[in-house]
Amino acid sequence: MPGSARGESRAGDDLRRVGETACRRAIDATSTRARCNAHMLDSLTRAALAARITGPVLGPEDEGFAAECAPFNLAVTHRPCVVVGAANSADVQVAVRFAAQRRLPVAVMATGHQATLPADDAVLITTHRMAQVSIDPTSRTARVTAGARWQQVIDAAAPLGLAPLNGSSPLVGVIGYTLGGGLSPTMGRAHGWAADHVTSLEVVTADGELRHVDAASEPDLFWALRGGKSNFGVVTAMEFALFPVARLWAGGLFYDGADAAAVLHTYAEVTADAPDELSSSIALLRLPALPGVPAFLADRFAVHVRISCLGPAAEATRLIAPLRAAAPVLADTLGPLPYASFAEIHNDPADPAPFMERTAMLRSLPAEAVEEILSAAGPTADCPVHFVELRHLGGALARTADNAVGHRDARFALWIVGVGAPDAFTAMNVYADELLQRIRPWSTGGRYLNFMAAQDTGVSDVRAAYDEAGYRRLRSVKTRFDPDNLFRLNHNIPPEEHPMSDDKLQLLIDHAAIADALHRYTAGLDHGDADLLASSLTEDAMVDLTPATNKIGLDFPVLKPRDTVVGALIPAVGPLDTSHVISNIRATVHGDTAHVNCYATAQHYLPQEGPKPDRTRHALMMNRYDADLTRDGNAWRISRLTIDNAWFEGDETVLLPGD
Repeated sequence: MPGSARGESRAGDDLRRVGETACRRAIDATSTRARCNAHMLDSLTRAALAARITGPVLGPEDEGFAAECAPFNLAVTHRPCVVVGAANSADVQVAVRFAAQRRLPVAVMATGHQATLPADDAVLITTHRMAQVSIDPTSRTARVTAGARWQQVIDAAAPLGLAPLNGSSPLVGVIGYTLGGGLSPTMGRAHGWAADHVTSLEVVTADGELRHVDAASEPDLFWALRGGKSNFGVVTAMEFALFPVARLWAGGLFYDGADAAAVLHTYAEVTADAPDELSSSIALLRLPALPGVPAFLADRFAVHVRISCLGPAAEATRLIAPLRAAAPVLADTLGPLPYASFAEIHNDPADPAPFMERTAMLRSLPAEAVEEILSAAGPTADCPVHFVELRHLGGALARTADNAVGHRDARFALWIVGVGAPDAFTAMNVYADELLQRIRPWSTGGRYLNFMAAQDTGVSDVRAAYDEAGYRRLRSVKTRFDPDNLFRLNHNIPPEEHPMSDDKLQLLIDHAAIADALHRYTAGLDHGDADLLASSLTEDAMVDLTPATNKIGLDFPVLKPRDTVVGALIPAVGPLDTSHVISNIRATVHGDTAHVNCYATAQHYLPQEGPKPDRTRHALMMNRYDADLTRDGNAWRISRLTIDNAWFEGDETVLLPGD
């Protein structure tokens, strides 16, 4: 996100503080609300989990729970049933297995810069304690663990003359940024997406296994993780390439918003023929007059062009000359910049706050597209958001690579960001929808995953972050490694859907119809309904109660056919207050016949006396039904029913006909 000029106080930092206090209170309040959560783990279960974890394990009632669950983007509040502060990969494995055994979703958070779905009723794994960084200067690679941030990598690499393909903020987590593609504003056009340069990963998958993944080991999973975000497991370590660079020619140009048209049209011309060594972006800013905001930016509409060039200073100066001449410059911070000071290019906010973000990928930026953006976000526009930004793509970002990062044909990424209390997001999202519709003629239809937030978590939204073939492959890999979609509280890629075969569907229909026949049989007895009872039986049906009646000293004949069954049972059972419950139905279907076993619990009371066992004669029994059924169109009917008594309590004379 854009901010102030180099050396000035960061306007964006103060802007992000606007809603912070209210949002922090809301997060703290969730501790009380979560006590009533139906999925809250009991203290013994949580204690057993904690005994196997090195880091803290906190429930909603524990001190520190709200702080552990708090993300950088406060637009989303997490209310997990338990949060595991992982200290190592073994902690992650235990937490994932714990969740899988209880069929609880798993969410993972390092810094929480990207807002997606709330981790409600989930196992939330926080990884900020896993923040190790090591540099191999010989191979020019870095190895980081799950919670490392970009500033740590740069602090370790810069003294060696090396640098990564980091993002604009030093506070963003390395792994989450990279798994989402990783669009570097310093060297992206020169070297490509950060995901393109990952050499290996360690990941805990849904089965709780820790896997070392690279191009030779689990190549499909390696492909999917680089671009698939957190859909396939919890990445606990990553190794990636570094590039030899000590200094950039970089910084920014600030203009009054009244000159937005001249600057934006010139920017489109400069980027049209820019060499790969030049990475840049332009942002239309609306910063309020807050303490620390420079006077030349406070409470006004301004334009900020950000530049990072790997070429010689003279060449960089030549390339940027048209922008310097496009309009009067309020501030010019362009010049040699140590790579370790890269954060001064964008001056991203350092404090948590709630913000919304929307995005689209553009295939081009012709004059007509510029005019639409100016109409929606220029000096005369009613614009409720704080940043409307374009990042230049192309160059090495357009090169093919063997990973899931899609839409490499796009030339620009549009990013819309609004900061403030969440209740303001409705108007901001309406505005974003209108702007995205305006630029639709120049859109590829794609989106950049790292610029998508909670508003864009639907299936169609996530699908738009990938090429069609890539999305299908991602679902296939998901089916293999996370078939139950344990990792779903994210920009989710669901497992493949396997349509039910006709045979399986028919079997389910048959089982339901068989259960219906058994229930009709008992309901006919309970209600004394001869027609309902008859509807459950074939014409030649036989009902044999002798195995049950003999056990309790009653003499009851085998009944056959249907009319005899109905004629004998309705007078015998009908006068009683009777209630049957059918359970444990097991059916085997062979064509048009079926064999069934189940239990039938029956309560019998004398007429008008009801369930008063202390004062009335009653019979309570559990019977075993062994039955054969025959298909009759879409229905099934009982052709043979043998009833055996499994358990009896009460007065058997209640069951005597006419008594």
